[in-house]
This record gives sequence, C-alpha cells and structure tokens, in this order.
Amino acid sequence: MQQYIAQLNKTLEDKSTALAATEMALVRAKTNLDEVTQIYRTTFDLAPIGIAHITLDGRWFRVNPFLCGMLGYSKEELQTKTFEELTYPGDVVLDLQLLTEVINDKHTSYAVQKRYVTKSGDPVWAHLSVSLVRDADGLPSYFIVIVKNIDARVRAQSQGEKIRARLKAVLDSLDEGVLVYSNTGKLLEANPAAMRLFEYQTQADIRSASSALTDMFEATTLDRQAIPIEDWPVSKLLRGETVSNAEMIVSRRNSGRSWVASVSGTLVDHAQLPGPLAVLTFKDITKRMMAETALRVSEQRLRLAFDHIPDMVVIYDAGQRIQYVNLTAAYNIGKSANDLIGQHAEDAPAKSILGLWQPLLAATLSSATLQAGNFDFPTEAGLRNLRVTCVPITEGGQTVREIMVICHDYSERRQAEEKIRQAALHDPLTGLPNRALLYEHARHTFAAANRAQQEVSVLFIDLDRFKPINDVHGHEVGDMVLRQVASRLRRSMRGQDIVFRLGGDEFLALVPHQREATAGEKVARHLMDAISRPYHVGSVEASLSCSIGVSVYPRNGVDVDMLIGHADAAMYIAKQMGRNTIQLYTSSLAERVYMQSLIEEGIKHALRRDEFTLYYQPLVDMETGQVVSVEALLRWPANGMGPDRFIQVAEITGLIGRLGEWVFSRACHQHAAWIKEGLPAIPIAVNVSPMQFRRKDFATYLEATIHDHSIATNGVQIELTETAVMEDIDHAIVMLNRLRSKGIKISLDDFGTGYSSLNYLSRLPLDKIKVDKSFVHRLQDDTASRAIIEAIIALGRTLDLEIVAEGIECDTTMEYLRRHGCHQAQGYHVCKPVAGSKFATWYREHAASRTCPDEI
Repeated sequence: MQQYIAQLNKTLEDKSTALAATEMALVRAKTNLDEVTQIYRTTFDLAPIGIAHITLDGRWFRVNPFLCGMLGYSKEELQTKTFEELTYPGDVVLDLQLLTEVINDKHTSYAVQKRYVTKSGDPVWAHLSVSLVRDADGLPSYFIVIVKNIDARVRAQSQGEKIRARLKAVLDSLDEGVLVYSNTGKLLEANPAAMRLFEYQTQADIRSASSALTDMFEATTLDRQAIPIEDWPVSKLLRGETVSNAEMIVSRRNSGRSWVASVSGTLVDHAQLPGPLAVLTFKDITKRMMAETALRVSEQRLRLAFDHIPDMVVIYDAGQRIQYVNLTAAYNIGKSANDLIGQHAEDAPAKSILGLWQPLLAATLSSATLQAGNFDFPTEAGLRNLRVTCVPITEGGQTVREIMVICHDYSERRQAEEKIRQAALHDPLTGLPNRALLYEHARHTFAAANRAQQEVSVLFIDLDRFKPINDVHGHEVGDMVLRQVASRLRRSMRGQDIVFRLGGDEFLALVPHQREATAGEKVARHLMDAISRPYHVGSVEASLSCSIGVSVYPRNGVDVDMLIGHADAAMYIAKQMGRNTIQLYTSSLAERVYMQSLIEEGIKHALRRDEFTLYYQPLVDMETGQVVSVEALLRWPANGMGPDRFIQVAEITGLIGRLGEWVFSRACHQHAAWIKEGLPAIPIAVNVSPMQFRRKDFATYLEATIHDHSIATNGVQIELTETAVMEDIDHAIVMLNRLRSKGIKISLDDFGTGYSSLNYLSRLPLDKIKVDKSFVHRLQDDTASRAIIEAIIALGRTLDLEIVAEGIECDTTMEYLRRHGCHQAQGYHVCKPVAGSKFATWYREHAASRTCPDEI
C-alpha cells in the first residue's frame, strides 16, 4: 500500500511538474501571442497603406486608419458600408467579376487599379490587392484587401498625357515640318508635315544616320552646289552653330522630287532631359521662290509694256518728284527719261505737258483718291485732246506712296466721234437731217419765229404705196427712189425751210412764214407736185404720190412732239381720205379723235380682261450662238392691231404707264416661270417709253416689282430710246446709275435714228447700244449704212459697250456684222418672236442644234 502510495505521489509529482511546465509554456505562448498581436495591430493601424477585411457579402468589418483617412470615413461609418457602395460606378463590374473568380478558386488573389468614391463624392484612384482567406475546411471565410493610394500618380500621368497630346496636336497642326534630334544625332520626333515634306510613309522609314541620309537625300544650294553632310543644318546645330532661315534645295533620290527648304533650328536644354535636343523647322518655300521670280519677270515685263504703250505714263513719289517716265512721255515732253527723273512737279515749264496735270497731281496727293480731267493742249500740229488720270498708289490706308499719271491722247477718237455725230445727225441713205437734228433745229426755228412774230408750218410727209416698189423691184431700187425723193424735196424748199427724213418713207419739213393761214398748205402742194413726177432707176419707171399733214406753230401747239403728233394725225386722216391729199390739223379732226378714243377704250378694256400678251425674241452671241437675253414684245391678239399704233395711242392718252407696268410685271413672272422649268436665268429686256422713264419713282417701282416676283435684279433689263434719255440728261444719268447699281442692264435702242446723244454718250451709264434695223436692212446694198454701222461698232467698243444689231434677216448680214466686231444679234434670221409658253422648247432645241426653226 505504501509502495502504491509512493508511486502515486511520484506520479502526482511528475504530473505537477509537467503541469507547471505546461503552464509556463502557456504563459510564454500567451506572451508571444500578445507580442504578435501588438505587432499586427501596430502594423495594421500604422501602415501607410489601406488594409481591410471584407466579409463575403462585401462589408468592411476591419479597416485601418489609413484607409479611413483615404476615403474620408470613420471606422464606424466604413463598417456600415459595402465595398460596392464605395466603388466608382464604372469600376464595379470588373471588381465583382474578379471577386467571383477568386471565390470560384480560379485565382487565389487579384490586383487591379480602380477608383473609390470618397465621402465628399470625389473619385480617388487606388491599386487594389485582394486575397481570400479560407477556413480549416477550405471554405471561403473573408477577404484581405490592401489598398494603395495612387491618385496623385495617376492624375500626374493623365496630366502628362494631356500635355503630350496638346504638344502633339500643335506639332501635327503645323504647316512647317519639325524634326527633333537627340544630342547624338538620333531622330526622335517627326511631325506629319515633316513626313510629307521628306516623303516618309511611317516613322519606321526614318533613318537618321549620316549614311542613310546621304543615300536617300541630296542637299544643294540654290545655285545647285552640293552641300556635304557635315554642313547640313542638323550637323551645324549639333556643333553649336546657329541655323536661321537657311535656304537649300532638298532632293529625294528615289522619287526625284525636289523642293526649296527654308530651315531654322535651335538647341533645347532642360534639367529633366538627358541631354540637349536639336529642334529643326522646315518650310517649303518653292512656291514663294517661284512667285518672287515671277514677280521680278512681271516687273520687267510691266516696265517693258509701259515703255511701249501709246499713252504717256509718269510716276511721282509723295514729294511730287518724278520717279519714272515711259518712252511715250519722254518723247512728248521732249526730254530723255534720265533728264526728267528727279524733277519736281512745280519745276515744270508753264507750257509743258508736265504742267498740264499739276493741279490734278496735288489734288490726288491731298485726297488719296483718283483724279481725272480732260484738257485741250495746243501744239504746232494743232489742238490735242488729252485725258489725264492721276492714280494714287497707297499703303496703310490713306498714305500715298506714289502717284501714277496716265495721259491719253484721244484727239483722233474725238474727231471720229464728231464725224459719227455728223453722220448720226443725217440720214445715211438720203443725206437729209434726221430726227435727232429735227428736235435741235425746231427749237431754234420756233424761237426765231417768236422773235419775228411769224409762224412755222410742220409738214408730215408720207409716201403713198412705196412698199410695192420695194416688193416688186427690190430694196436697191427703193433706196434709189428715196434718194430722188429727198433730192426733189431739198430743191423744192426755200432757203429758210428745212426737210428731214424721219425713217422709212416718212419725211418732215419745217416751213417758217408770215401769219398766213394757207402758207403751209401752199408749200405742201408744191412738194406734192415735185414728188408726183415719175422716177427712173435704170430701166425701172416708178410713180409716187404722198399724203401730207400740216400743223402750225404756235396755232396748234408749242411743243415739238405735239406739233409732230398733230401733223402725223392730220397725215393719217389724209391717208384715210384716199391718199395723195393734204390735211390741215384742226380741232375738228373728229374722226381721228374718235378712232383714238376707240383705241383708248380698247386698251383699258384689254388691261381689265388681260387680253395683252408678251412675245419674246432672243438675242444671241455672234460668236457662240448662245442666248444672252430676250426682248419682250407686246402684242394684242384679240384686237389684231399692231403695237406701234396702240402704243402710240397709249402714250398720247397717258395709258402707257399702266401698260408698261403690266409688261414689266408679266416679264418678271415669265422669268421666274422659265427658271422653274429648268431654263437658266435668261435676262428679259423690256422697252420703256419716255413717259414711263420721266416718272420720279420709276426706279423704285422697278425694284419693288422685281422684289415682289422674287427674282434677281439682273434677270431684267430695260431698253430706252435716245429721245427718252436725252429729254433730261441729268435725270437720266441719276436714274440709270441707280438702276445699274442694282444690276439692271441698260440698252440704248434704235441707235443712230433718235435724238443727238453722241455729245453725252460717254456720260451715260449704258451697257448696250442697239444698231437700228434700218441700217442693218440696207447693209448689203448701201455703203453709207455700212459706214455708219462700222462707226457705231467702233464707238461702242471704245466706250466698252455691248453692240447689238437688230433686224438681221440673212446669214450674209450676220457674217458681215460678226466680222466687224458686233457682239450680239437679233432678228428673224436668229428667231421670230415666240410666245412665252413656247420659248422653253425653242431654247432647248437651239441649245442642242444652234439653229432656229422658221416657224414656231
């Protein structure tokens, strides 16, 4: 028993010793565990990086202070959040995807860059490392998350990328080529402009080694001297030499393309760079060099041209000293150019041509505007007519640098104009004064009659049945008969009487006399006897009679047009009474008034019921046959009366205003309709009567009508007779300038048969003159008509006007006019007038064939 007790005590003692050792070991283990826990806690709390434990459902159950500070939440606030709530919306999907893969044991951990959203709502970039902790059974327990704040680095990187992108955009947008080399000569950058200049396709094509450069490119001076590689701009720049606007020719050997380069460069050094960079800029100045060369050649040509033009050209500086004199000026002044250069304007002799334009020169210098004037300059050879123009050459606004004086001698042109004027005042067929001289002479005759207490009979003479002579025997015989008629009238007149040819077979005589009731009738009877004698032209014998209407100044009126109208009315009555009759104008011409009233009422009725219509006759280019415009011609189909008659009544009765408005409105409407049909914007010319043109609101009305029809102002043109514009020349100039400023072209119709306008023609703002068809019809057989036409064409070209010949009826006439420089043609040979509805068809056929059918 004792032995057993002793054994138990021994066992108890051993157990106690073991227990004490175990307790001691536990104490040491606890101490170690506390120490590890303290280290872990210290590391967890003080780590400069975010650390967190996240449950499988995404909640933060352990977070360290760094992460709290990074996200702006307290530990307690974070522990109420899930990681999804704090993840930037755009990064949630990837984060969840990676977590799922780790849970499914595809990966043990993952790392990703993502954005969190701080408490203040701002995104913050972080580098996230996630590991999954599993329990003893291998089941997912929680996640350990390491969060590194990389926001500053990412933003700095983004900013750097933006800066680089901006720099690249700048380089890419430059027209100049830019090459950037390292300090060892290696090419680092080339912008697109440089790639194009040097014909590189990709950056990989670029070689910067000297051997590669010389194999691919050749550089020479502008005079084609080879430049060695050591003297190329990049080589000089890397040696520290200055490169600024160096000009050289660059040639690519494989393509043969050469271009002139202007090269500049600089060395760029910065503390952050491993070494200095050589930056070279290249400009392709080939076009500039070619332009400069062309300019030098042009200046030489200009000087050569100035030296050989017939006008005098003198150039002064701002101090009024001569800088240049062409050969013509030196010849006319009588001195060499060397003697004249440097001479002051005020030093010119009083009777020298140089002194002629001194006032214009001073005015140009003070106003900086062009000055011009006409001068008569006496010489030993006679009076010379000079046109002097002073042109200021300015720089920087109103500062005059030089003044160019151009002196044009137009003496020959003026003499030609005077000849043309005299020709235009007389009928080319008969040599009698024409309508233009009639108005001028009538005013003087009426004034003289007033002073002498006399009267003046106006005799309107119209040949009876003259047309059959032309039809049966031809125009040549008819013209010869008209010459004989004119000769008989001239011989039958007294010294103070004068006879005019109005056109066709109409003549008019002014017969001053004492206040005797039958004086005009006696002269008319004498003229009828002279005209009624037989005419002999070769083997042809013809007989004529005439009808004469007589009005008397001042008994029947004091206005020239009124008296002519009254005489014409009386003649018309004489025609109705059987021809070969004399009719005095009296207030009892009831039949005439009655007929006029019928026509007047008919016009009013036709306007109300829209019975008028417009026909259109094209004007074509003489050279190309292309239609340049059409003329609107008024017709009255329901009545059948010719336009000359009812328009005359409309003018007498004042209805021409309403009729003209209808014509213009309908022409505008037709222009718009043609455009809708697919035709080009063909301008339509409208005839305007003197009464319409005299209206003060004429231009305003035209502009308003054009606007109402929504067409361009250049879609219409107006045609005026010489009488219309010459009644009040100042009004005409103002009105026409206003219309032309709106783009409306102006034509002078029936040129050569109307009022004397040659003295004012250069002042009138015109675009076209239309040669009267009476000249054109006689062109083939009458040398005087040809002379007049050629003179009109020459005058028109001198004044830069378009010349239109109307009444062309055959190809021979067309060819003659084309050969002599006439611009445009109108007449039956081109096309008869057609209705607006049919013009589009004709136009398309004409455009295709350049021919016109006889009938449409």
